[in-house]
Parts: sequence; structure tokens; C-alpha cells
Amino acid sequence: MIKKVLRPYWSYDVQKTEKWLSSMAEDGYFLVKVNRLTRCFFFQQGEPKKLMYRIGYDKMQGESLSKGLIAEGWTKVLRTGNWFVTVNEKPLEQIKTSPVREGIIKHNRIIMYIFGGIVLYFSIMAVFFLSIFGLILFSADSQVEVEESPYWIFTYLYFGAVIATFALSLYSVIKIHRTNKKLMNEKINRDEFFGKTQGEKKLSKVEERQLKRSGQLVKKRKLGWMYAPDKLEKWLEKMEEEGYNLYRVSKAGTTFHFLIGHPRKVSYCADYQNIADESYFDIHRDAGWKSVFSSLGSLQKWSIWSREYSEDEERPQIYSDKTNQLKHARKIAIAYTCLFLPLIIAYLFNLCLGLEMISHHKLDKLQIFSMVIMLIAILSFGSYSIRTWMYYRRLTKQVG
Repeated sequence: MIKKVLRPYWSYDVQKTEKWLSSMAEDGYFLVKVNRLTRCFFFQQGEPKKLMYRIGYDKMQGESLSKGLIAEGWTKVLRTGNWFVTVNEKPLEQIKTSPVREGIIKHNRIIMYIFGGIVLYFSIMAVFFLSIFGLILFSADSQVEVEESPYWIFTYLYFGAVIATFALSLYSVIKIHRTNKKLMNEKINRDEFFGKTQGEKKLSKVEERQLKRSGQLVKKRKLGWMYAPDKLEKWLEKMEEEGYNLYRVSKAGTTFHFLIGHPRKVSYCADYQNIADESYFDIHRDAGWKSVFSSLGSLQKWSIWSREYSEDEERPQIYSDKTNQLKHARKIAIAYTCLFLPLIIAYLFNLCLGLEMISHHKLDKLQIFSMVIMLIAILSFGSYSIRTWMYYRRLTKQVG
């Protein structure tokens, strides 16, 4: 007996899909086929069994698995396009090696960037038209007349399609971002479980509050450090030399918590990556670097690394080649310029439009407030872009 089940967004959360496949196997339904076009799963009924499923994505994957995965008990169930599904009869706690998630993370990022671009486009257009409409609506002598169109049904359908597209894109970005975060943490958690990495003991919230009251835990805020990462690195290293040992960084990356300890030599590196996969973190950890912060966002993926060294040792650097450092700084400057420039242009256009309207009408409070907000936005976004290029210039002088 063949059972057919529709799962339209199964690839948005492969871990949830894997658990669902395992529960289906416990009910006696075993996966035999996946139709990527219709998003349907096909199951063959049999004797209930406990199975562990793993989904993978690899353009270079052949018909057979690697010897390491086969030795661990993994068997390939099916392959459809670049997607493949494996199964293992061992309990999870006995499985030390699983198919890597890197291919899924990269594939998800491409989809997330596409939907993120759609969200950004609609958001900019909405702010643009709402600003114009607001200036016209609240201008002193303006009169707005609404005429019903004979093709009103097409207008409603158009706006309905825009809203539906925006909602789907926003949902996809949020869902895929959460999935990628869980997939990237999956390997770290399993490495800690099998003793491959040694994580430091984290303090409880009660212990942190006690240390704050006693003055042993100090909190410092650094806003906008990603626009001048070299200054953040120097500041953190200076704090360490003064006996303020970095304990943790807040999830937003703006608050730094220090434990008062002893002076030490620690090298810090604030690193920006467009795509940071599993191998990126593994390479730096294997080289002795410790990850103290990783940003939540995927469009702006920042990581802060630290490595302690002795007095007679040269300060370690993640990027020892000055040319690579320069390329890294230029990448940061270009990324933030591309991010902020469209917003600056949109606000400048609205500001010029508002100034032209103000020259013909008397100023009112709402117009003044709107103009001030747009001016602050232009100055803020402009300063962010300028700071990144100043960072690039500082490194250029060092290299030269």
C-alpha cells in the first residue's frame, strides 16, 4: 500500500522533516519517493520500526555514500535532484558521524537571499510611496480626491498578490534563517556531546546578578562597532591587558560582559563573512581560535574570535596576509555601501520633494517632524558607510 502526503515547505526545516519521517516509520510507513515539483512524499506500508533519517544536499553526491558513513550504519534511501535521504537503525546517541549539513545551509542561503531581496524591495517601495503620500496628504493646501476605477477588481487583485508575495517572502526568510542557525549549531552540540570540544562553564543568571552586585562582572556597550572593527579589536585587547576578561557578548552583539580577573594577552579578530559554513568555524577552531560571538543575521554575518598568547609570542592573526586583510576590509565597505546607498537615495528624494513643497506652503508640525526623521536617517546611514571606507583607508595605509 502506497501512502501520499503533501509537505509544501519540507525543505525549510529539514530537521523537523527528519523527525516526521522517523515518526512515520514508527507507524509502519517507510519513505520510497519524493516528488520535488508537487512537494509530495510517498510511503510504503510495512512493519513499524525505529529509524533515524538524515536529509542531505550535495551537487557532487554520487549514488553511494562515503565509507565512513556506511561504516557508521547509514544507508541511502533515495535521491531526487541534488537532495538525498539516508537512514540509520542505530539510536541517535550511538551515531557519531552523520551526513554534513553544509550543502543544505548554502542552498538555503541562496533561497533566503532571493526572498530577502524581494522583502527589501517591497519595504523600500512602501516607505518611498508612503512618504510621498504623507507629504501630499498633510501639506497645508493639498486636497486628495479618490475616484473609483472601473477596473477596481484588478487593483485589489494586484495589491492582494503583492501582500501575499511579501508575506510569503518574509516567512521564508525567517523560517530559513532559523533552520540554518539550528543546522550550524547541530554539529557544535554533537562535538561537545562526544567530547571533541571543551566548552567553558556558563554562569547562571542568578550567578551573573550576584557578580554584578559585587562588582566582579562589568557590562560595557559598543554600538556600531561593525563599521570600524579594528577599533573594537584594539579596545577588547586593551580591556584584557587591564584585567577585564571578556566573558560573553549579548545576542545583539552590542553589550560586552567582562569578568574582573588578571591581565592577559589576547588577540581578537572581528570577521565578516557573506557565507560562513561549517568548515569556516572548524578551520579557525582547529587553529586555536575561540568563537566569542556570532551574529544572528545571515545577511550580515559577523563573528568575533579570540586567542590567548604569551608575552614572548607574536600576536596571532586570523589573516596574516596583509592583502587578504585589505580585501576583507573592502568587502565590508562595499557590503554596507550597497545596503545603505539605496535607502539614502530614497530619503534624499523624499527630502528634496518635501523642501520643494515647503517652499510653496506654510510649515506644519507633522512636516517638520517628517523632514527631521529623514535627515537623521540620511546622516546615520551616510556616516555608517563613511566609517567603513575610513576603516578600509586605515588598513591601506598600514599595507602601504
